[in-house]
Amino acid sequence: MREDFIHYLWKFKKLSGLSLKTTKGHELVIKSLGQHNHHSGPDFFNAQVSIDEQLWAGNVEMHIKSSDWYKHGHDDDPAYDNVILHVVWKHDAEITRRSEIDIPVLEVALFVPDDLILSYTRLFAYKNNQFINCEKSISQVDSFQIDMWLEKVFIQRLEQRYRRIEESLTKNNNDWEATFLQMLARSFGTKVNADAFEQLATSIDQSVVRKLAADAFQLESVLMGLAGLLKDEKEDRYFKQLEEEFAFAKAKFQLQHIHTPLKFFRLRPANYPTIRLSQLAMLYHKNPMLFAEIILAKTKTQITSLFDIKAAKYWDTHHVFDKEIEGREKSLTPAFIDLLIINCIVPIKFAYARFHGKENTDELLDLMHEISMEKNTVTKGFKKLIGITNAKESQAVLQLKPNYCDKNLCLKCDIGVQLMSGQ
Repeated sequence: MREDFIHYLWKFKKLSGLSLKTTKGHELVIKSLGQHNHHSGPDFFNAQVSIDEQLWAGNVEMHIKSSDWYKHGHDDDPAYDNVILHVVWKHDAEITRRSEIDIPVLEVALFVPDDLILSYTRLFAYKNNQFINCEKSISQVDSFQIDMWLEKVFIQRLEQRYRRIEESLTKNNNDWEATFLQMLARSFGTKVNADAFEQLATSIDQSVVRKLAADAFQLESVLMGLAGLLKDEKEDRYFKQLEEEFAFAKAKFQLQHIHTPLKFFRLRPANYPTIRLSQLAMLYHKNPMLFAEIILAKTKTQITSLFDIKAAKYWDTHHVFDKEIEGREKSLTPAFIDLLIINCIVPIKFAYARFHGKENTDELLDLMHEISMEKNTVTKGFKKLIGITNAKESQAVLQLKPNYCDKNLCLKCDIGVQLMSGQ
């Protein structure tokens, strides 16, 4: 048995209306559940219970066993002085406050209906080859309720990213353009070079980027140079031109190389850092006010038009320096732009609105509905179970799986609660 089951019984009034008694035989009536506390301290604040017709108001603490009160040190913690009821699964010890006054105990195992325990047991009858606990029963939950829960979880994901963006913003002295460039560069680096690209963007002052962006070649040379791609000796003419331009800009703006090496191994040529850095330079050359335009853009079409760029012409016939290939323009693909929207554009738009006390959740939900789901092991698993199709849903399940399913927090998940309630 887990403590979250006791929380569930209390929070969803599964004990209300039952003929309850404390472990000492006193009649107990739950008048008010109180407020669920998700931080340190007692589990529920400001509850009200009647014990032998005497009304008590205060806090409620919950454990698997009564003796956990001492195990967790509550007997010496002033935060628990106002606990009026200890709710446990098994009563194995009498407990007291710091004042040594006994605290009434409710042993819920004596009162919970057998069918509710059976429902809980079935929900957690986890087998090693299962994807999630409720995979055999999730089809019983109404699709509308699932969609509402996925929307909540998606917003939770945005709120987590907002907190990380806040931290970056603080480091950047509230410079939104610099913060956005670092996020965008990280996305351009893809998973393999994300850290290096972010470090690269952090190493250049935003005012310098604006000056360099007037000349796409100059900005490309600086990005390539700071990333360490212009250090070797090569006969390639374009390489030498970039090298010469970078040497000038480096001295002029007092720029410093990054320390994280870029990787090419096991990357598709389209994701080579040479290609992505050239595209990033072209993007800022085409859109010198990119951040402002991103904030103003409402639809996928408007955002996509901003990313209608391609790498410098040299890269039509190269993936790396000195090795010529068959000619082909290196544009940003629709799939790559979708990932930029998911991982960078939507979080920064959410954070910018939240920071300024505004609400744009509906706009972002509409935007994510326009984008196809990402494809990975987690999203494919949920697609089989509940038929997810769009980016809002795929982002939601990527939040749901590690934060709820893998931690067996089924009773904090609306789907799990619905399955328990429906039994």
